[in-house]
Order: sequence, then structure tokens, then C-alpha cells
Amino acid sequence: MKKIFVSIALIILLALIGGIAHLLIRPCDYRAHFSVKTTPDIVYFNILNWDIWNRKQASSKIEITSKNPVRNISKKVLLNDTTLIFNWEFKQLNDSVTMVRVCVSDPDRKLYNRLTVPFINTPFKNSVRGNLLDIKTRLELMLKTFHYEFTGYDQFEKKSCVCINLKSTPRGKARAMILNVTELNQFVRQNNLELDGNPFVLVHDWNEFKDSINFDFCFPIAQTDAVPEHPEIKFKTVEGMDAIKTDFYGNYSITDITWYNLAEEANKLGYRSNHKLIEVYHNDPHSGGNELEWKAEIYLGIESAN
Repeated sequence: MKKIFVSIALIILLALIGGIAHLLIRPCDYRAHFSVKTTPDIVYFNILNWDIWNRKQASSKIEITSKNPVRNISKKVLLNDTTLIFNWEFKQLNDSVTMVRVCVSDPDRKLYNRLTVPFINTPFKNSVRGNLLDIKTRLELMLKTFHYEFTGYDQFEKKSCVCINLKSTPRGKARAMILNVTELNQFVRQNNLELDGNPFVLVHDWNEFKDSINFDFCFPIAQTDAVPEHPEIKFKTVEGMDAIKTDFYGNYSITDITWYNLAEEANKLGYRSNHKLIEVYHNDPHSGGNELEWKAEIYLGIESAN
């Protein structure tokens, strides 16, 4: 009889050890998934720019630890004395629906979370779940603020321009333009230069992994002679290029939401990017109006993949 009890105790002990080992080797403490009626590039953009934990937790700090454009992102969230790791994956189910999967871990409370999350509502579980619901809600609201249409192969025509060179993050592009548009306008007026088209931006250095861009903010002009010298504003000729194009409608601060889709479309069509992006703006944001009627043409320069 004693041997039977010993055997049962040993089996129970091994089961407990096996169960704990299984919990510890799981990829994360909490898993969730949800679907969104949009494409992976838009979801990726939204999560990439998720920079607040929630509206009540201003002291949080969120940093990107790794990313694979349009497919997955890893982020570290610092919350007072807590560090959370978020691993996001995006999978397109069809032309209009994306499945979002997220795996969340707290490295300092791994065993406790994995023992409790399946059975009870802990502060960790409630906080993470609440923020995931908030992110999904904000994403769905954002989808109502813009739309774009991929129009396929196009050409950007050669332009003579006066330009100012700027550096920022992609999301900081609009603010950098706002801070410099007055200087460009004054230069054009004071020198009686005749405008020849809509203002545009030429992005010639997009470092996605450092989240930085180098770009020229340009006003096309009709005449190319007698452009006076200026310490920051330069005359230049922007050469024409073969491109694929998207028509964007919405606030110009988020036009870069189209860049990932253009890169994907170029790859699908067998083109190689020449690493130049041009955005042509048809509306003056200072005039107000319905942002959904603001139009920008987004060109990605291409070359043959052969």
C-alpha cells in the first residue's frame, strides 16, 4: 500500500513539475486576437504609432524593439515599476479583413500571470485587455478619418522648384512643413516667382528602422532664371520618374499611412523601388473644410526588377 501512495505522490509531483514547465515555456502570459475591417498595412501603421498606454496613464513609455513592416511589431511598455512586452502579428484574411494577434508578457511576474490569467481576472489581465479594446476602438475610429485608392502605374513629370530641406519622423512631416511654409511663401512673393502647380514633398531618405526621413518641401515655379540665393531655400530641378500612385483623402499628417501599401504593391507588380516618394498636395489645410475632401497624390518611384 505504501508503494502505491509513493507512486501516486510521484505521479502528482511529476504532473505539477510538467505543468509548471509547460507554463514557463509558453511564448507569453496573455494571448488575444481580434479582426478589423481593413488591410494589414493600416493596422501596422496604427500599432506602429501607438504611443500611449491609455488616456489615464500619462507616465507610460512605449518603445519599439523590433519590426517587420506590415507583418509584425514588438514593443516594450514601461509602466512605473512594470515592464510589459507586446508581440503583434497581422494576417490578411481577405481583401478587407485583417486578423490581429497579440502576445503579452510581464517578465517579472511570469509564473504568477500564467497560473492566474486562465482562471481569474487579475489587474494584469484586466489592464491589458482594457487597453487592447481601447486600441481596437481607436483604430476603428481612425478608419473613418481617411481613405485612399491605389491607382497603379503613373509618371511624375519633371518640375523646376524652390525647396527647403527638412528632417523629421514620418509623423512629424506635416508639422515640419507648417513651421516652414511661411518662409517659402514669403520667398516666392518677395521675388515675384510664378507658381506652376501644387506644393509637394520629395522624400529621398526614408529610414524605416530609425523612423526618420530627409525630405525637400517644394513649390514648383514657372521661371528657372534669376532665382536669388537664400541660406535655406534652394532652386532645384526634380527629375521625372516612373512610379506607382495612390490617391489619398484625409488629413495630410497621416499620408505616410499609404507608403507601406505602395511598397507592397510595387513588390506584387514586380517593381523595385528607387527609394523616392513624392506627395503632391491639392488643398491648403489653412483653408479648413472637410478633411475627407483634402487630396494628395502619393508617388513611389519604381525601376524594373530585372
